[in-house]
Amino acid sequence: MVIVRILGGLGNQMFQYAYAKSLALKGLKVQIDISKFKSYKLHGGYHLDQFNIDLETSSQLPVLLSKIGLKKSIKEKSLLFDENLLKVDENAFIKGYFQTEKYFLDIRDILLKQFTIKSELSSSTKAIKNQINSCEVSCSLHIRRGDYISDKKANKVHGTCDLAYYQRAIFYISDQYKNVHFFVFSDDIAWVKSNLNVENATFIYHKVIPHEDQYLMSLCKHNITANSSFSWWGAWLNQHQEKIVIAPKQWFVEKENEVACKSWIKL
Repeated sequence: MVIVRILGGLGNQMFQYAYAKSLALKGLKVQIDISKFKSYKLHGGYHLDQFNIDLETSSQLPVLLSKIGLKKSIKEKSLLFDENLLKVDENAFIKGYFQTEKYFLDIRDILLKQFTIKSELSSSTKAIKNQINSCEVSCSLHIRRGDYISDKKANKVHGTCDLAYYQRAIFYISDQYKNVHFFVFSDDIAWVKSNLNVENATFIYHKVIPHEDQYLMSLCKHNITANSSFSWWGAWLNQHQEKIVIAPKQWFVEKENEVACKSWIKL
């Protein structure tokens, strides 16, 4: 059996699950380990149970490891794609973030079905969905602040996208299409309203599970992401054939990365 650890916020959990699912579809018996959420309190805990996923889940890692006779523990060496992580043997415990579609692009259709919300959408999400669908040209825009600002460790690794990046992205989309309506998502929407100059915009502020905001992003025809796995998935789940996705060129402060997809525009 292969066990893949799940940890982090919703976006990170989705990357880890997508990687685990790709291993399962290569013929391996795979379980996901959620035991760390007993002590991990950031980002609202474990979120994948709100989706239509089907891999077995375990919250008792020591018991599970003793049953399978663990042979080796594997840890992702860097943030770059590692083909060897798709060639693992049985009886391995794997930890990492797997933040590139290269691990799972070949199972996109399956992930599109599994990363759908099981429960009924909230009334506010339904209303915003109708507004998005009524727009001729809709574009989501996500600004991540939160722990990227308050947590020194997170800020050192990720930094934040500056306002100049968003202004360039808004100009790019507006130059391609007329009458673009922007749907702005953020964990600090009051700050965004005060600091970002964007016309023809709806600022999204409602208390729902994060999956619903990510779903709304995916409904927009185009997407402007932050350097955030949350809005990365909102853009990746967008099924519009002619979509434009704009992502920050600098996803991390110092490290090389392959997070943004090749077809996306990096500014």
